[in-house]
Amino acid sequence: MPTNEERAERGREILERYALQFGDPYDPSANLTDVLTDLMHATFIQPELGLKFHASLEMAGWHFDAETKEYHEK
Repeated sequence: MPTNEERAERGREILERYALQFGDPYDPSANLTDVLTDLMHATFIQPELGLKFHASLEMAGWHFDAETKEYHEK
């Protein structure tokens, strides 16, 4: 299982790659918004994927809370 630091690094790499190919290398906040928006479009326009964006986002929030619980308890 990856550590939180490894997960953070993967997230950073995703945003960097997105910025280089599609986004703005100087605006990471806009790139995060654009990645999420693109994923929303994919789940909406391609129902054959069987994905529900908002349900997945909610589940991701639960995972994040559980994985960072130790930080919140300090």
